[in-house]
This record gives sequence, structure tokens and C-alpha cells, in this order.
Amino acid sequence: MTVHMARGPYNSGLSLLELLISVAVMGIIISVAVPNMAEFSVNQRLVGASEQVYGHLQQARSEAVARNTMIYANFSVDGTASWIYGLSSVNSLCNLAVTAPATAGACVMPIDDGDGNLDPGDGSVDPGDLVLMRFTGVEHDDVLMDIAGFSSGNTQFVFDPVRGTATSGQIDLESANGSLLRVTVSLLGRVAICSPDGSVDNYGTC
Repeated sequence: MTVHMARGPYNSGLSLLELLISVAVMGIIISVAVPNMAEFSVNQRLVGASEQVYGHLQQARSEAVARNTMIYANFSVDGTASWIYGLSSVNSLCNLAVTAPATAGACVMPIDDGDGNLDPGDGSVDPGDLVLMRFTGVEHDDVLMDIAGFSSGNTQFVFDPVRGTATSGQIDLESANGSLLRVTVSLLGRVAICSPDGSVDNYGTC
């Protein structure tokens, strides 16, 4: 004859103490993770803006050589997030306020739209070839920009087609948390990006 021993109810849930410990641990994790995620997001906006400027200046140098013509990179900055810059192979001091490529003085570079009729840059042959090269800080929230040491005598870089040289200067971009990246252009035309105070990982100091 088999005897079955009676068992008490099995409770697979958490005890009150275990639940309180779990909540406390989760609170600690969240308190650490949220500020880190916020700082990461701020730094990513800074990196995005800096890499964009760096990429466009590299493009300006390449276009100068490829087109065998001067390329101008003009800046309008005041140390705030309301910055604008533009590239042009047509207008040496292009008007950064102009947002229509066919308007006189716009920051444009002619690019053949495929019909074989390349516009000289004034819209007289094919306005469809005029590509607006104007960029603002709107897409990079709270990223401040300032400039210094421009050897051109104004707020522009000039890239020469003959030897790939350029006028020199630096562009400083700062995030809301004070992290700093700098884009530099040397007289040899070399474009570089660095972190002056080492506040941004993966970038060398300068």
C-alpha cells in the first residue's frame, strides 16, 4: 500500500523582502543609466555636427582639385547654436541667407543633372545643375560653434586647386555639457578633427 505524504502549498513568487531588494536594485541601475544615456545623446549630437563640418571641408578640398577651381567655405557664427556655413565654387563670398540655389549669390556648386549641359554657376544654362550647399545648426540641437585664427582675413576657408592648399583656421564646436571638438584646416589643406581637452572619447587631443 502506497502512502502519499501531504504537501503544503508551494509558493514560487517573490517574498516581500525579495521584491523590495529588486526594486532598490532597479532604482540604482536607472539612476546611473539615465544620466549616462543623456550625456551620450548630448555627445552624439556634438560628434554628428563636428563630423559633418569635417566631411564638408574634406569635400571642398577634393572638389577644388577635381574641378580645378577655387572652392570657398563661408561661415556665419557667433558662439551660439545659430550657425550657418556654405560651400561654393561660384561665389567667393556667397550669401548664407539665401536658401534658393538659383538666386544670385547663393552658396552653390554646379553638378550636371544628366543632360550634358553643365551650368557655369549663374543659372544661365541649366538652373537644375545648381546644388545648394548651405548647412545650419538646426539639426544639431544645442551644439555651439565658434571660429578663430582664419588666415583669410574673413570668415572663410579658400581651397586652392593647384596644390590642394588652403587658408587656415579652426572651428570649435561645444555641446550643452561642455564637451568640445575642434575642426582645423592647415595651410597645406589638411583637415583634422580633435578634442582640445580630451572631453570626447575616440578623438585625440590638440
